[in-house]
Amino acid sequence: MARLNYDSTMAAAIATGNWSPIIFCSLAFRSETVYVWSGFGNLSWNGQTWVGVGSIGKIALGGDQGGGVSAQGATVGVSGIDGVLLGEILTDLLPNGAAGLWLGAFINGAIAGTPYQIFGGYLGQSEIIPGAPTPDQPDAVNLFTLSLSLENALKQLNRPTKRRFTAADQRMYYPDDSGFNYVEVQNDVAEVWG
Repeated sequence: MARLNYDSTMAAAIATGNWSPIIFCSLAFRSETVYVWSGFGNLSWNGQTWVGVGSIGKIALGGDQGGGVSAQGATVGVSGIDGVLLGEILTDLLPNGAAGLWLGAFINGAIAGTPYQIFGGYLGQSEIIPGAPTPDQPDAVNLFTLSLSLENALKQLNRPTKRRFTAADQRMYYPDDSGFNYVEVQNDVAEVWG
């Protein structure tokens, strides 16, 4: 497992044992970037006001695959969304919008040091989970849970590219570049070694 390099103030706060972990989450939507955190109320950090989602928010990180580099994602969920708002939220989702998660130390109502970024990537698929009525909340059937998968930027490496190693393709992006002019000719050349 990789060693985490926390901010020295945050590391000192963690060493005291008298701290609470908090999570910050930023999600880029079409209309705006949403900034939420795992507590209650508003909290200022990094030049933004982060809105507390408290117990209605849920975050799950991908597991450690052991040794090597792996493109693990994360899942962010918000429950108790009214059906009317759900349509607006789904319309506002931005595929491949930027997403980030940070771990922070919270002591006496304040952030200790600089939170550590534990995930950086983009928005993936969304899943809508209908609510189930309970004795204390019979109207919960009208409330939904929205689960957003966050994809690691390394996932892009697994996607096929539409680029080709040809002079024509290179000129589409760099008109003055002649580096690929002789690549196509190499297919027809028969070289004899020895």
